[in-house]
Amino acid sequence: MPEERSLAMAKRRRRISLDMTPLIDCVFLLLVFFLVTSVFKQDKSVLKLLLPETSSEVKQEVSEGFFIELSETEMAVNGEIVTIEILKNKSAAVQNKKAPVALKIDKKTPYEKVAEVLDVLQMEKIYNIQFVNELKKE
Repeated sequence: MPEERSLAMAKRRRRISLDMTPLIDCVFLLLVFFLVTSVFKQDKSVLKLLLPETSSEVKQEVSEGFFIELSETEMAVNGEIVTIEILKNKSAAVQNKKAPVALKIDKKTPYEKVAEVLDVLQMEKIYNIQFVNELKKE
């Protein structure tokens, strides 16, 4: 009887141990899967622009302001093709006049069109304008 009792207690005292190796393998497989299948943030350009090249590039996020894209024939604001009148309305509706405005201009855009957009922004007292360019490949 005492032997049976000590045998029963030995069975009770045995700890159940889990092997963590398969769990870690699954976690790493999931991590690799999500890294491979994720889609990274793409540029929001609507118009196909050929930007001028410079030797230095400074990127700043424009989270609060808006984007203006100019091509030879079209203009887009925040991914929506607009006219100069709509640009005037949108710039008049801007609450924070100090918010940055990113300006992407095609190389072949006439100066008159650029000056017209800058005039609209200046009339609305929007002075924080950032010109976007491409980094020159050396």
